[in-house]
Amino acid sequence: MVTFNPSISVLQARMQAWCVNLLSIPVDAYQLGAVIGKGAPVRAVGSDALYPDVMFVSGQDRKAVQADAIYGAPLLAIDMLHSGVPERERAGLRARYAAAHVLEYWQIDVDRGQPHFYQASAAWQYDRIEPDNAGMHFSTAIVELSFPAVWFRRQPDLWTMMAYWGMIEDLGK
Repeated sequence: MVTFNPSISVLQARMQAWCVNLLSIPVDAYQLGAVIGKGAPVRAVGSDALYPDVMFVSGQDRKAVQADAIYGAPLLAIDMLHSGVPERERAGLRARYAAAHVLEYWQIDVDRGQPHFYQASAAWQYDRIEPDNAGMHFSTAIVELSFPAVWFRRQPDLWTMMAYWGMIEDLGK
């Protein structure tokens, strides 16, 4: 078990806020649904309550979003972890999200800026998805979302991300 470390808590909060921005840009631009930060429990049929740090719920599933919880599986869930969290705990989290039928799940080592991307198979088992040869991650949960995986270490600002996706003019050019 990893002990409480205030500096890790700060990194987790910062990474959580950054991930909300990362997902919100394409989700808001294309009116795909909602990006929700920590606080709302996920209560999917046949699974224990989950508490992801960030999640994406599609517009088609908006009825799942209630005042007290999300009733049903988000398409994407993200947990912020310390790199010292043992693999058995990580695997347990993955099994719980897969049982809840979350299509895409990320575990991010906040102290290293290292993402681990997982996508569900037809049997609701997670396959780890590595970035492609150019270092890009392509989301299955948010088709409009692709980005350099190195962004988790660098955490570019909102304007840089929007310019990358062609939503605003890159004034730095």
